[in-house]
Formats: sequence, structure tokens, C-alpha cells
Amino acid sequence: MRAVFGKLTYSSLRGRIADEIQDAILTGTLPKGERLVERNLASQFATSLTAVREALIELDAKGFVTKKPNCATYVIKFSPEAADQVFAFRRVVETHAVEEAARHVKPAHLELLGKANRDLLQAAKEGDARSYLQRDLALHELVWQAANNEYFEIALKRVVGPFFAFTAIRLGLRQAFDLVQDAGYHLAFVDPICSHDPVAARNAYLRALDEWSAQTTDVLGTNQVQS
Repeated sequence: MRAVFGKLTYSSLRGRIADEIQDAILTGTLPKGERLVERNLASQFATSLTAVREALIELDAKGFVTKKPNCATYVIKFSPEAADQVFAFRRVVETHAVEEAARHVKPAHLELLGKANRDLLQAAKEGDARSYLQRDLALHELVWQAANNEYFEIALKRVVGPFFAFTAIRLGLRQAFDLVQDAGYHLAFVDPICSHDPVAARNAYLRALDEWSAQTTDVLGTNQVQS
């Protein structure tokens, strides 16, 4: 595996290593399906195998990497079937979280959601794909938190968080993705959350989810043809 990372010199190595690898996945620096060799990573980070192994365990728990039966570790890779399962999960769990957010959103979250929407749109207008992805995930996480049920947040982070890696790789490949249009899909369901309208929030979210699902199906279908 080629050298991607530099030496870390500060504390909390496991967490910092996990953050560095996760960022590399989200930005497409580590492509989908790439094998992560613990010894090579330890050399790049100039740290112990134990620290790297623990960081990979943390990333496996979050869903950003997957461990095969032979103990090899790979960057998460989405098949069309896996993508269908993610969207089926989101249709049930995240849709309900959006409704609950509209019912329970607190003033502090209203301010945060407003800022997150503005930040997302700004990144979209600037064409800053990396910043857009980070702000996109942050916005979704705020919605999950606003639902006032920690189990929504835990489950959605585990299943939906890694799906942003697929989007990052897609952007890295310069596949069609209109950031401004996508920001509009988010605004459409965040606005009714802030207005305490669960029905409108649910309907807008489902429309956005249908669009994201269709886009993902198109991209994965194209990749299958090209492979």
C-alpha cells in the first residue's frame, strides 16, 4: 500500500489514527475496497501495531472498514444490494427520526440547524466537495440528535455515516453530482423540522431519499458496467 499518512506526534493515538483514516476514506484518498495493512499503517504513522489495530477496530465498529474472515481489513465498498439495504433502513429509521425531530426540536437545535443549512449551501455554491460532504453529514447528525432519542443517533451513525464514503469516492471520480441541488433537498426537509411540521418534514425527506436512491442506483449501475 502506498504511503498516505505522516507521523503523528500528539496524544490519543488510537483516536487520531482513526480520524486520519476516516478522513482519507471520506475524501476518497483511500478508495473503496482498498486493503489496509496494519504493519504498513504503523510504519506511516510511526506508531505501534496495537494503536493501529485499535483504530481499525474503532472504524470497523463505525462501519468505515470491514474485516474479512482471514482478518484482512478493507475500506468499505458498497454493492448495489448493500446500497438497497441502506436505503431501506433509512426509509424506516431516518424517516421516523426526521418526524421525531420536527416534534421535539429544541431552540438550541433550531439555531444549529439553521447554521448547518447555511454552511451546507455555502459549500455547495463554492463547489467545495470535501467541505460539502463534511457539512452534509454534520447536518444529518444534528437532525438525528434533534429527534431526542440516542438510539436513532447510534443506529444511523453506524449505517448511514459510512455511506458518505461512497459519495466521497463518487465525487473523487467526478461523477455527476449537483451540490446546490442537493443542498436544496436538505433545506426542503429541514425547514419543516424547524417549523415543527412532522408530516411536511417526512414527505420532503422521502422525496429527497427517492432522489438519492435513484442517483446511487445510476452510479452503481454504471460502475458495474465499467468493471
